[in-house]
Amino acid sequence: MKQVLDRKYQTRPLQNWKKCRELRQQYYQEIATTREHGKLLVGGSAGGLSILPSGLGNVVWMGGETYGATVGADPSFSYPCLEATEAEGYGRDTCVYFRNYFGSLLLDKYYFGGSFPKADFYIQSHTCDVHCKWYQTVSEYVGVPFFGIDMPPGPWGDERAEERIKYLSNQFLDAIEWMQKISGREYDDEKLAKAVINSWDASVYWARTCFLNQNIPAPLDQKSMLTLFLPLMVLRGEDRSLDFYKELLSEVEDRVRDGIATLETERYRYIHEGIPPWHSLRIYRVLEEYGAVSVGSLYQFCMTGQWDIEEDGIWNAPRLFKDLGIEFKTREDITRFYARAYLGNINYRGSFWSADIKNQQIIQLYNQWHADGVVMHLNRGCKGTGGYMLENRLALIEAGIPIVDYEGNAADRRDFDDAQVIDRLESFMESQGLTRISKE
Repeated sequence: MKQVLDRKYQTRPLQNWKKCRELRQQYYQEIATTREHGKLLVGGSAGGLSILPSGLGNVVWMGGETYGATVGADPSFSYPCLEATEAEGYGRDTCVYFRNYFGSLLLDKYYFGGSFPKADFYIQSHTCDVHCKWYQTVSEYVGVPFFGIDMPPGPWGDERAEERIKYLSNQFLDAIEWMQKISGREYDDEKLAKAVINSWDASVYWARTCFLNQNIPAPLDQKSMLTLFLPLMVLRGEDRSLDFYKELLSEVEDRVRDGIATLETERYRYIHEGIPPWHSLRIYRVLEEYGAVSVGSLYQFCMTGQWDIEEDGIWNAPRLFKDLGIEFKTREDITRFYARAYLGNINYRGSFWSADIKNQQIIQLYNQWHADGVVMHLNRGCKGTGGYMLENRLALIEAGIPIVDYEGNAADRRDFDDAQVIDRLESFMESQGLTRISKE
């Protein structure tokens, strides 16, 4: 974009921010009080299979990654957790979310107060190298049942797509039978159907919200969006989550209509690729001093959003469930749709399996969201989302896209050098012809 140094956009606080924070506080409090309210506490990956136990009724899902990230944002709590896990023999190259989570369990300290909550059972899909082993390890340590689901390998959309859907759907059916048996509860298919539809629609509303960030000026910044996408990670399938994303989309549409910017001095737009350093999110504010705003990333757009990719590569938000012409008549209908949505997620449909596909996705994001450059976190803490990073970097350079990378760890502060990272980012801004904007 052109460097219009004397222009300032109108800005105003996001009204739905407070509600998002309230939902987060409610969620972590509910985890701590499940026994008091006669609810089941089920553990597993944030977002992934969290709606599968919905048919049991009165279930709270404890997502491991979101908890591990929360712990990682507070080094004073995180360091003892990491050290406790490492003392058990787990290397520092193991998933950092697991190390924070498991260390918290080993120390029997819950970040929000009291003892670490013990789940009634764990259920997890093998979406990357550590996930199933993570919850198998935890279940063995605390002595509760565990169910693992094998994910069919390979990118989405090839000739084996239907075969993969069937394979995953059948495992969902097996998991439902298993959950009934070990919980002693009847499974209500209508509750599952409602959760699946709520999850789909909330994901569509989130994608539509992210889509609006193509606007200049951007109505949202990535630092804020990292909080705004949390309800979809931890309250997936619930009415309150769906209601939140309806309201959020409406507010962001108003901001676009009124020309409201997240950063009044926007001069430069960038994509941030990779999970951010939760303990050092101030790097976003440092870049804002140069008029630079992060308009998004694969991580936050795709971890919880549903997208349709057109033949020309353009990303569009899909239709709401009521407009798809689909009717659930059997449990098999529900699990097949759930499996299709799960496998169709952009992260799973290619970026975990192919450097070339991930290259295309980042470049598309850069072009479609009108970015001027890319900032890339070479994150040592995650092997899944961190895959192919150096190949991606080379592809961006070959495409003539300005890029700067920095090394670090999303949730282990010991692997992050603030001074070095900020120096790299500031040098990059200056190489783009930007200088700090006077606050006068």
